[in-house]
Amino acid sequence: MSWHSTGNQIDIAIADHFTINDVVQLITRQTGLRPRIHCTEKNKLINRINASYYFLENPVESLLEKEINLLKQDTEHARGYEKFISLLLQYAIKMRATDIHIRPMASSVSIAFRIDGVMAAVLALPSNLLRLISALKLKSEIDIAEQRLPQDGRFAESILNNNYDFRVSTIITEHGENMVMRILPVSSAIMGLPQLGFYPADVDMVKEIFSEPSGIVLLTGPTGSGKSTTLFAGIRCLDLMKKHVVTVENPVEYRIPLLRQTQVNEKAGYTFSNAIRYFLRHDPDVILVGEIRDQITAETAVSASTTGHLVLSTLHTNSALGAISRLKDMGVNSFLIADSLLGVVSQRLIRKICPHCKEEYEATLEEKKYLDDPGINTLYRGASCDFCAGTGYHGRTLIYEILRVDQKLAALIDDNATLDTITEYAIGHGFTNIFDVCREKVREGVTTVEEAERVLGKMRI
Repeated sequence: MSWHSTGNQIDIAIADHFTINDVVQLITRQTGLRPRIHCTEKNKLINRINASYYFLENPVESLLEKEINLLKQDTEHARGYEKFISLLLQYAIKMRATDIHIRPMASSVSIAFRIDGVMAAVLALPSNLLRLISALKLKSEIDIAEQRLPQDGRFAESILNNNYDFRVSTIITEHGENMVMRILPVSSAIMGLPQLGFYPADVDMVKEIFSEPSGIVLLTGPTGSGKSTTLFAGIRCLDLMKKHVVTVENPVEYRIPLLRQTQVNEKAGYTFSNAIRYFLRHDPDVILVGEIRDQITAETAVSASTTGHLVLSTLHTNSALGAISRLKDMGVNSFLIADSLLGVVSQRLIRKICPHCKEEYEATLEEKKYLDDPGINTLYRGASCDFCAGTGYHGRTLIYEILRVDQKLAALIDDNATLDTITEYAIGHGFTNIFDVCREKVREGVTTVEEAERVLGKMRI
């Protein structure tokens, strides 16, 4: 049970609805306030309690410092790294990190977290604790004897009542092995398109694209820009009881009932491209391909989309319009692109201003010029507080652009029209680029000009 009071009311979150009457009576007697009950899932309630109270009773930063001192004093290497690793993973979860970087330096070992897309150094260890890398390699089932080549591995861990997969990768640097661990919650909640940051009109457009019976839909953007999350949010819009959906992913990040989900196994010869061929024998309505990274996968995915299937995938390009050129560069025929491509969503993730320390300030001339809005006077920023760890930001939202391929645009693609011609047509028919969406979110006080410059640059906007 969890609670929050406002005025003469107290809000109670409870997971066991059979005890509601007893709880109401108890709360009324103890507080004199009028309870307002909210039913929730048990695991969500436990997560909230852990997030609010566990680290107050277990200050992980102090515990880490104590463990580091014990490891420093262990000159005979008798002490293991299990406790340190457990505390490090807890610290990463507390800080909402998506990646843990362990970086050997000339005279130390730096540990950094990627939080809301930005690297933050959190610990500096003495060089003699570089044995941490070997301990993590063992945990990840990586050959500790191999220190000349990059390696990959993984392990699973339960932290504060939640299960996580950790994808581990090493490369060799001049000071030793550099390690990165990607943190993947096993039971990640799939948000809807509005919660991701799409505007209402754009939510409707994305839903319409995903509701088409056949064709190919592409999500583009750099690594870590939330492409897979948007793909699965789009799948949520489908009636999965009436659709046979099969996926090939690397790895499976979201486990969804009613989907037939598979995972790439390159050692066994199960790749993105040949998975699509196997899928076609299983009478699918929708095929999700984790990534189009080569000509064979591109051609197979496009071919499947022209035979009555809806194909969803991701592609590494910098813009929605750039997806057309990228497919051509991969050797896909212009006619097939024109015939199959339904739409492209290109996106980035941008940090949101911390709601606890958000403040107004007067926009500078440079900011007005950047926003192409000389009339704007008030902008917003985070003043820095404990909730946002002094950064002024907490959480991220999408900035994006959506290219919907209509008959005229398809004809231009088929005729091998220049990118300038295609861009001119798209803008004249409702296409809004990612820079304009970003400007709007700055004006609304969702993010800042500084963050827009970090993500999109100063020159291109």
